Amino acid sequence: MTLVGFVIMITAVLPQQDTVSKQDTVPAAPPPVVVPAPPAPPPAPAVPPTPTIEQTRYMEGLKTATRGIAQVRDGLNRVVRTQSSDSLTRAHAAKRLGGLCGSGRSFIVSGRPKMQPAAYADSVRILAKQLTVRLDSLSTAMTTCEKTAGRDPATVTTTLTTRLKAYDDALLAFRNAQAALYKPDSTKTVSQQ
Repeated sequence: MTLVGFVIMITAVLPQQDTVSKQDTVPAAPPPVVVPAPPAPPPAPAVPPTPTIEQTRYMEGLKTATRGIAQVRDGLNRVVRTQSSDSLTRAHAAKRLGGLCGSGRSFIVSGRPKMQPAAYADSVRILAKQLTVRLDSLSTAMTTCEKTAGRDPATVTTTLTTRLKAYDDALLAFRNAQAALYKPDSTKTVSQQ
């Protein structure tokens, strides 16, 4: 192999460089890929308003009163469960109901002064007032229950069940109104919040 053959072989293998136009033979790099910015995070959910001191007191009073309501419910359940039992068991359940009415009433009486409806505004205030009225009515019925449950459990049970139902309805309405206060309005769009 001669020198001319060697040069031809090298030039055939290597790509030719254009020395006239002063351009590289290497192809240009593709344009950079533009990555879109990530979407903005959704706005933070609205922070529910913190309860005032008066509202906290109201809820503490309600918690105490609810303990008394639970005792009365226990007494009523005992009387209802023993309806098909012998007379001695029914008498014990009726006396027990009278005792539980007394202790339940003491919880209601100790929690009720903390429950001032003025702690709330607008419609929640009305519902808080209705709840306290129902609680006062129940407390009055418990005084009667304490005295007469042993002698006439059927009448006492009917009266307490009716008043507990009214109390439960008022409590449910109050809790729903409270939940609506702390839940953001779902009808607003993101831009309106």
